[in-house]
Amino acid sequence: MKFNLSKAKRAQKELRKKIELNPLKKEPKLVAGCDLTFLDPYKTPTLGIGAFVVLKWPELSLVEVQWEVLEIKIPYYPGFLAFREIPLLVKTFRKLKNKPDVVIVDGHGIAHPRRLGIATHFGIVEKVPTVGCAKKPLYGKFKEPCKEKGCYEKIVDPKTQELIGFVLRTKNNVKPVYVSPGNLITFEEVIPLVNSLVTKYKLPEPTRLAHNYLQKIRKGIQNACNGKPTNSDKSLF
Repeated sequence: MKFNLSKAKRAQKELRKKIELNPLKKEPKLVAGCDLTFLDPYKTPTLGIGAFVVLKWPELSLVEVQWEVLEIKIPYYPGFLAFREIPLLVKTFRKLKNKPDVVIVDGHGIAHPRRLGIATHFGIVEKVPTVGCAKKPLYGKFKEPCKEKGCYEKIVDPKTQELIGFVLRTKNNVKPVYVSPGNLITFEEVIPLVNSLVTKYKLPEPTRLAHNYLQKIRKGIQNACNGKPTNSDKSLF
């Protein structure tokens, strides 16, 4: 499928006008995490698999899991990830019976050249508060935070010096994560929220569990395609 980068960039500039970094309307009771994987990430088209995990907050007990598959026809272009993955995320999100108060997305929010990371794009489309929590930086200038858990530094736009996110150390002496508001949440709220979702692992529990779930599903689909028996969902986590 031919993808027009110029049109996509214009669409991002229009969507940017809809970003609302407002405080959460209420303390969250349900927090979701989402992630995607592909049967063959180096091939387009390929089959994408998306998952949402909903947890009760603050105890982080499991409430619901949903997953879905969709043919992915758009190649990956840096800065335009949402156009490749949003259709599958939306399809999966709309299966949820327990709608979350906030969604943690494995990707960036406004820490993006045009402020339209996948967390922001998804939050605008579904009108839900979102936070981007990525493993690697995409855009912005920042200092490395101290090595202790909870340390963070600001990420700023190198052109405007505008605050666009944070680089956060969630565990002692491990690589940080890159956190930014997506939509319908403020800068002041994202760091405490992400910290509250981290247990003994580096990543927030909602996205970590979504990732683990996807690996099981992906393996099951691959085994089914190869005629091998698949495991049940009993040990997904």
